[in-house]
Amino acid sequence: MKAQSPVISFFAALICLLIVGACSDQEVKEEHYFLDGYDHLEFRDSTGLPVPPNQYIVSTQVNGVRMYDIRDTTLILFNTRAKEPYRGYIRTFDSRDYNLQGEFENGEMFRLRYWYASRRLGMDADYRKNTGSIWDKLGRLAISWNADELYFIDPATQKITQIRTDTMTSYYNKSGELTSYTVRTDTSFVQYYADGQPRFKFPYSEVGPRSGQVRRWHPNGQVQVTGQYKDGEQSGVWIEYDSLGNEIKRESYD
Repeated sequence: MKAQSPVISFFAALICLLIVGACSDQEVKEEHYFLDGYDHLEFRDSTGLPVPPNQYIVSTQVNGVRMYDIRDTTLILFNTRAKEPYRGYIRTFDSRDYNLQGEFENGEMFRLRYWYASRRLGMDADYRKNTGSIWDKLGRLAISWNADELYFIDPATQKITQIRTDTMTSYYNKSGELTSYTVRTDTSFVQYYADGQPRFKFPYSEVGPRSGQVRRWHPNGQVQVTGQYKDGEQSGVWIEYDSLGNEIKRESYD
């Protein structure tokens, strides 16, 4: 196989980046300390069996701030002394790292907050209302969400940089202007320029390796790249065109 052209190579890398994660700085960590100091409490699955606390909550680095979330909403916090689902709050603290507080009703957490070491509030999530906000260490809003939309905000300017829903992500520049948006379906991702002109399309699958046609377009609407994936790998002939529609590169994959 010949060496890939820069455009085709970049496009393949872009596909991998967008499918692996919604955000390039996203890093998920399993948190094991959530029940430190609460020996009479344990998480249980739907069959009543105890499970390690690291299966309940995770932290994710998103948009430069830490987000905590419930990993498995089916787990119940059980009070082994009272022999019933827990009601009340638990709080774990480390002066240099974390200060978490979860509030529970009938074993289910309905509110989760954390504070920075400076005692400044970092996150407040209300699971009953499906709302929440996350602030950076200076107290500037970085993320906000409701039942329908998730907002990424530039802490310095307080302008929205992304808006995400179940099926679409919209991207904005530093001036707050829409630059592009991506529509997700069960089988593909399609990104559009702000004027609605398609930018690229590639296959997607939640149940196995992606297979299907790939397209990328120049801003003037001319096709820039065509190709396909088969079983998660580039396959067949990939062709690159200039903005006038002239073929400038062709690559073949076994």
